[in-house]
Amino acid sequence: MNKKITRRQFLKAAGVLGGMALLRPIWDLGSETAAVQAQSISSETTWVPSICNFCSSFCDINVAVKKVDGVKRVVKIEGNKNSPLNRGKICARGQAGLRQTYDPDRLKQPMIRVEGSKRGEWDFRAVTWDEAYDYVVKKLKKVNPWEISLVGGWTACVSYMHFSLPFVKTLEIPNIIASPLQHCVTAGHLGTDLVTGNFNVHDEILADFENARYILFSMNNASVAAISTARAVRFGQAKKNGAKVVCLDPRQSELASKADEWLPIKPGTDHAFFLAMLHILLREQLYDKSFIQKHTNAPFLAFKDKNGLVQLAADMGRDGKPSAYYVYDEVTGKITAVPAYTNTNEFANSRQKQRVLPAIEAPKKLSWKGQKVQTVFDFFVEESEPYTAEWAAEITEIPAETIERIAVEFGQARPAMVDPGWMGSRYHHVIGQRRLQAIIQTLVGGVDRKGGWLMNGEYRHKAEAAWEMVQHGHQGKEGSPVGAPGMGFANALLDLFGNPKAWPHGKPGLGFAWAEEMHKQGKPSAFLPAMADVGLPEAVRGEFTYNGEPYNMKVFFMNAANPIRHYFPAKRWEEMLSHENVELVVAVDVLPSDTTLYADVILPNHTYLERNEPLLYPLGPDTNLGFTTRIRAIDPLYETRDAADIFCEIAERMGKLGPYIEGVASFSGLDMEVLKKEIVNAKAKGQPLNEAFLRTSYETMGHLVEHVTGKKMTAEEVEKKIHKDGVLVLKSADELLEEASMPRKIPVPTASGRLELYSPILASFAQATLKQSKKVEPIFNPILGYVPRVVSDKEKESLEKDEFYFTYGKVPVVSHASTNNNNALLSAVTKPKEGAFIGLWMNARKAAELGLKNGERVEIENLRYGQKVTATLFATEMIRPDTVFLPSAYGSRNKKLSIAGGKGTALNELMPYSIEPIAASFMSQEFTVRIRSAQSEKEVS
Repeated sequence: MNKKITRRQFLKAAGVLGGMALLRPIWDLGSETAAVQAQSISSETTWVPSICNFCSSFCDINVAVKKVDGVKRVVKIEGNKNSPLNRGKICARGQAGLRQTYDPDRLKQPMIRVEGSKRGEWDFRAVTWDEAYDYVVKKLKKVNPWEISLVGGWTACVSYMHFSLPFVKTLEIPNIIASPLQHCVTAGHLGTDLVTGNFNVHDEILADFENARYILFSMNNASVAAISTARAVRFGQAKKNGAKVVCLDPRQSELASKADEWLPIKPGTDHAFFLAMLHILLREQLYDKSFIQKHTNAPFLAFKDKNGLVQLAADMGRDGKPSAYYVYDEVTGKITAVPAYTNTNEFANSRQKQRVLPAIEAPKKLSWKGQKVQTVFDFFVEESEPYTAEWAAEITEIPAETIERIAVEFGQARPAMVDPGWMGSRYHHVIGQRRLQAIIQTLVGGVDRKGGWLMNGEYRHKAEAAWEMVQHGHQGKEGSPVGAPGMGFANALLDLFGNPKAWPHGKPGLGFAWAEEMHKQGKPSAFLPAMADVGLPEAVRGEFTYNGEPYNMKVFFMNAANPIRHYFPAKRWEEMLSHENVELVVAVDVLPSDTTLYADVILPNHTYLERNEPLLYPLGPDTNLGFTTRIRAIDPLYETRDAADIFCEIAERMGKLGPYIEGVASFSGLDMEVLKKEIVNAKAKGQPLNEAFLRTSYETMGHLVEHVTGKKMTAEEVEKKIHKDGVLVLKSADELLEEASMPRKIPVPTASGRLELYSPILASFAQATLKQSKKVEPIFNPILGYVPRVVSDKEKESLEKDEFYFTYGKVPVVSHASTNNNNALLSAVTKPKEGAFIGLWMNARKAAELGLKNGERVEIENLRYGQKVTATLFATEMIRPDTVFLPSAYGSRNKKLSIAGGKGTALNELMPYSIEPIAASFMSQEFTVRIRSAQSEKEVS
């Protein structure tokens, strides 16, 4: 429909002006019938606390509920003012979230594909839950557990990690494919994590915008301007406080428009910009010498081995790990050993706790065990020598004097920060770039410091517990993988999914099996393909063997996942899901996504306003230690179920409910005896097991409150507090920073416990590649190593008149590749800016030069890989002339989505399958495109 709605109608639809008949179309809101129905709403409003589910930011909300004709209806959503995360604020998507619950396109009952129909066709019959479960379990029992893959989307990642990991472990399924990792966590976070030790979805480093004097952004419109209210609130305060904001972006994005300086950098060259910045900071001595002396591995002595690889001077223990590192002590003038794992270099590795003042620059001709050594810091100065501002200016097209000025301003303005970034799946150097940003942040002493980067509250709590265990001789015994902090969690995942001995059948996860076989054959693969989709097509086609035995993929179980829109390219997943060797495709979802078209069984999920969450969760990306959960605002409207109950039911029908529940208790830290009693009670009352987990969570939280604060709190008091305020804050960010600053007071979970400028992980990858290919690529350099972007297979990069660099990203009104764009309210607010939010951005002067007009259909051709799509042109001055930009959230093909279906361009139909060699993250912008009119020749003439 093209009807317009007025502002009053929009506000009325969102519940601002009172109630409405929510099951009626938005376009009828101005009618007399709607007005009459609105009068039947009771004046009594109940506010129910919950968590938004329209992106992964986890904002706390309050949901207004009124009775309409005797039935409870959600009429308004607001931010929860008690929340330290989003501080009572909420974005347009969050306010429009109620429309998901009342979306007429919703999946309303279980469905099974009609026999004889093909995947990709919407041809299903409604069934009971019993029939659906029987169908799924019968198929699961026919295949080997390693022939099954659980596929998870970002909406299910944080909330259901505690249920999905025990599910695959209990059923001996070694395969999870998770879009948050391959797109975002490993691509956007891992570079930072190599320095800081963080890892996981909400364990990432957080930016303390409001206390910063200087903020530098690169490739990150998403976290502030296009997706995260929690971050935007803090950024807004930073602007009010007078912080200077500099934004590197080829496009004047929402964030760039709020910057004091917009630097329209050449796409994919940010890495060179930061190398030049590092060069200047080191030579102008604009770094915090005391901090890097004490709390980083910059003073560690290192040497080049016979292969030219930089190695740390260290003693090795029986376990093959360092037992001590060496530094040059400025006080004694001697080489001194310091402990292998701790937070500071101030004490020698001896019982006497001798004080040490480690030098960051070693004397010339210093030697250790016959090896010439220098400090890690010395190596950084040495390797950064070529990366001058003039060098970077030629690559980035940012003037050298601008680069120099920004570097000096940044180094002098304390506290300053480089924004850590988000969703980095773009170029194969992004992990290196994010690591470089973390190194720069470390050099100015801006890690876990106000106005710089701060640790997540949950992460700090886990790190404190882990450090306490280390001090009592229990290192490496943190318990469940979910309970391990940062890289400890990553290592636990590798020990589980990458280790064949962790599984009775001896098969690791497919990604790791694939990498191992590629290594045997001397072929490239990824070192950390954790939860990635590498090797899947071959396994589906029956073409892959592991240790000489078939490793096939026959079942896909998808929980809130939409890989046909999440993954690159769409065709890859369409072919896999429709392949004759695949015996079962299950989709657990709320709306009919493009992927549910390929399901054999659809299991409809509650919307987030209809469910009680099974656990209490930390406050998402927040620096306070607190907990929250979703409380059911209204009873489910249809025959839907909660994901936790779906997992439990399948486990029970597979004869493994007991082990599964024990696994959930272990992963979630729940008291098993209490949980058993609650499950008995829930079954006796005919309640879903979801309720038993939640009640046990309240009990467990009472013990945690006492442990952290010293105050006793019963399960009933915890429940009452959550129902009243929506959040339970145990300690503020200020308190946590005072008692456990990382690494000033406790270690970070890196190999050494310090912030690691030199990366032992990259060094291990360099050693492995050297053995295999006799050379080391710059991407594995543990010091620096410049990794240029590659957008063309031509020997020399050049652009033709109609050729452009390609970029993409999020826009404010929808989340990446989500079905939440099937929303009448969001569609209405998008309409006035449809070109900017849905169209292909092109510089207006460049468009005129090509004879293209704003609003016309154009063809986009991938010049490196050949794919073509069409889009509507948005001509604007707010983008570089050599660059185009396309939003990532549109292009749904499922006609069952009455609003989103057929709207916009399917971004991933233009993308190739191209991954980088560290974590199999997508290289989704490493090509150029040709733009031409999509009109016929006759129309053009």
